This record gives sequence, structure tokens and C-alpha cells, in this order.
Amino acid sequence: MDDTTVAERIRARAYELWQQDGCLEGCADEYWHMARALIENEIASREPSPHDEPDDISGK
Repeated sequence: MDDTTVAERIRARAYELWQQDGCLEGCADEYWHMARALIENEIASREPSPHDEPDDISGK
């Protein structure tokens, strides 16, 4: 993963969403919350599930 922090990713996504909606004024909080949920879902989907790891790492 690159050096972009989660907060920077949320900020960038919120800005993209805001632009897509026509740059509506007074809605910053809504865009931030939408972007945060999207980024958190992306992060969660990339994390390995405990079921993905082998039970015995020795290979026996």
C-alpha cells in the first residue's frame, strides 16, 4: 500500500463525491461520512479473514 493515510483517502473520496453531486454547499459532513464508510469497507475487504490462514503452518 502507498503512503496515503486513511484520513487522506477519506478526504479525497469525499471531494470526489462532492464533485459528482455538483459541488453542493453545506453538505461537507454528509460527504465525509459517506466517504468514510466507503473507505472502511474497502479496507475491511482487503484484510485477510482468520479462515484464510492455514491451521498448521508447519506444513505437516
